[in-house]
Amino acid sequence: MRIIFLITTFMLVLFLLLQGRLYQRSSEKPVFMQNDLIAESHQTEIDIKIHSLYRPDSFQLSMLKKDYSNIWAHLNYLYETNDVEKGKEYYSEKWFKQIANHYKDVSETMVTRHDKTHQLHIINWSEDGLICNLIDSNVQLHYTFPNKTTQDYTNTIAMALVFQGDHWRIDAMKVLE
Repeated sequence: MRIIFLITTFMLVLFLLLQGRLYQRSSEKPVFMQNDLIAESHQTEIDIKIHSLYRPDSFQLSMLKKDYSNIWAHLNYLYETNDVEKGKEYYSEKWFKQIANHYKDVSETMVTRHDKTHQLHIINWSEDGLICNLIDSNVQLHYTFPNKTTQDYTNTIAMALVFQGDHWRIDAMKVLE
């Protein structure tokens, strides 16, 4: 009986060792450790006014400002390339599924878009600081076309943002007329 137990234990240990050697470890860093080159190269001016009953503290505001700039960097990249994968950490699951339905393939549009300024009005800030509804009343977008002509547009956009993981994500967006 003792010999059968030892042989079984030996076989189990040998099996686990062999399985461990076969397991391939991914050399890709987790998202929070990767450098986001798209967001790092993006610069815009953001002014924030608070109209909410609950008010974010200065750290939450600085985090929102940084993440909002990163969201727009990825929205501009999405507009230019149709690549939904690059910015998926800045989209909620629901919003990612919505834009992925229209995803065909990465394609260069040859039109570049850059956001210049934002005037954020925080309409609703949740008590727990995980949901933010805002109106961006002065989104100034600068478009450059392949023939080197440019156009500027000013829009008003309503957004719902959720704080998931370690940053804000876009959950809904609507252009207001």
